[in-house]
This record gives sequence, structure tokens and C-alpha cells, in this order.
Amino acid sequence: MAACWWRLCVVLVLVLPLSEVAQDPAFAHRESIADFVTKLSPAQKDLFEQASKAFHAGRFSESLGLHKQLLKDFPGDSILAKFASEDAINTRDFAFAATMLKPVVASDADDWQATGLLVHLCADSGDTSCRDTEMAKMVDLYKRGLTPNYIHAYPVEDVRLDGGTLLIENYLAPWGHYNTYAMGKMSDASGKRIMTITLESSDFDQIGFAKEHPADAAKGVRTFSLDSYRETGLNSEGRRTQTHALYRFLIGQPDYATMRQDFLDIATGKSQPMVTTSGLVVQ
Repeated sequence: MAACWWRLCVVLVLVLPLSEVAQDPAFAHRESIADFVTKLSPAQKDLFEQASKAFHAGRFSESLGLHKQLLKDFPGDSILAKFASEDAINTRDFAFAATMLKPVVASDADDWQATGLLVHLCADSGDTSCRDTEMAKMVDLYKRGLTPNYIHAYPVEDVRLDGGTLLIENYLAPWGHYNTYAMGKMSDASGKRIMTITLESSDFDQIGFAKEHPADAAKGVRTFSLDSYRETGLNSEGRRTQTHALYRFLIGQPDYATMRQDFLDIATGKSQPMVTTSGLVVQ
């Protein structure tokens, strides 16, 4: 499964006049995709469009090859380096991805796109120290207001499982009704989503936690839960349904390595839920 979290705006650039593509003034000093496109000849723009289509169709090797062609004309370009590195991460060419990303981060430590991609590269390649360092940098960039408002979560890694993939995403801040901190999206071999795993800290759960653990609650410690939502098809009314499962509660937010293992245990069936609720209609 591709994690194209920052590429979504490419579609806008390719189909809208550049004057209509929104540019956040806070990031005006950094080259944007729109800036890059203005430098392209018609033939180069055609290559860029082909690469984007290949990427979104999951043809990452093809996309990487097209971006490498453009790199001959624009060596060292930061936008192109980030595109090529994401292709390389998805094809498991970690060495090439590193040669693309590290110079970008070295020249601009506040580049949230490059930092997020470096998290993904480090995690997928098994460099846990680098992963944790870059994840901390993503939090710092968010706290300093250097990530766009539309970015709530970013992909940390794609874990290849027998017959599928688990894409783990980390949230920059608690998100949604249940205060989701992290999400694992499990897909089958065809790329179809079959289950979502979450690390949540619902405000409702804090009420009981404060009664049972008043000293911890007074210090600001929260209780977290590990949950999953498995797709169970359409009901008799043709509405999408899920089965919710609660696995366990935790005191305090677990570190990434602990949470990752919990997600893997759920995804592979090694963990059994405490309680399940079936037939939930997805709103």
C-alpha cells in the first residue's frame, strides 16, 4: 500500500491553473510543487504527469524511473528528490531514497515533507533509532506551527504481512471523537482495507480511570485503549458495517515500539479481544 500523504496536492497542480493552487504564506520560502511545475517544458511536464499517474496506480518502479529521467535535468531539486524518494521507499530501494532525502533535510531541517518521508524510510528499513529521532522532529515541527493545518497524521511504516500489509500512521495531535493517537490500516493482497487498528484515549474512559487511579489522573496521565474495526460488509439495508473489538487498556501512552508490537499482534491474530460488538453501521 502506498502512503501518498503529501502527494495529494499534485492532482490539483496538474488539473488546475497554477494561480488557483493555494499556497500557504508560512511556507512561501520553500519550493512548492507549483513552483517546480513552472520550470518544466511541455515534454518534462508530460513525464511528471506520467509519473504521478503511475504512482497513484501503484506502479512505483515506473514512477521512480520517470522521476530519475527528470532528475537528470534537475539534479538536487528538492521537490523532485522527495517524489523520487517516496517511489524508492515503496520499491524498497532504501539506499537510493536516503541519497535523495538526506541532502534535503540537511539543507532545510524544517522541511516537514522530507522529515515525514525520512520517518517512513527509517522505519521501513529497520533503523529504529533514526525512526524515533525523526518522529520526535515531526512533533517539534507541529508544535512550532511548521506543518500545514490539513496534515493530521503521517505514515510511519508499511509492515509486510502474509497476504497483506499493515500501514501504521501516527497522529500529530489526538484526532476525532475518540482521541486517536495512532492508526493501523490493514489491507489484503489486493489492497482492499479489511481492518483498522487504533490507539485511542477517549475522554469518556478518563472518568473511570480518574476514580480508579486518582494519583495518576492528577498528574495528567491518561488511559489508552487498543481497538480494532473489522469490515463486515453491507447489512440488509445496504449500509457498510464493522465489528468493533476492544483488546486492552493501558496506563499512559505507550512508546512507538510497544504500540507497533501491539498492532502487529492484533493484525496477526495473536491478541484476542476482551469484548466485541458486531453490526455497527459506519456513519
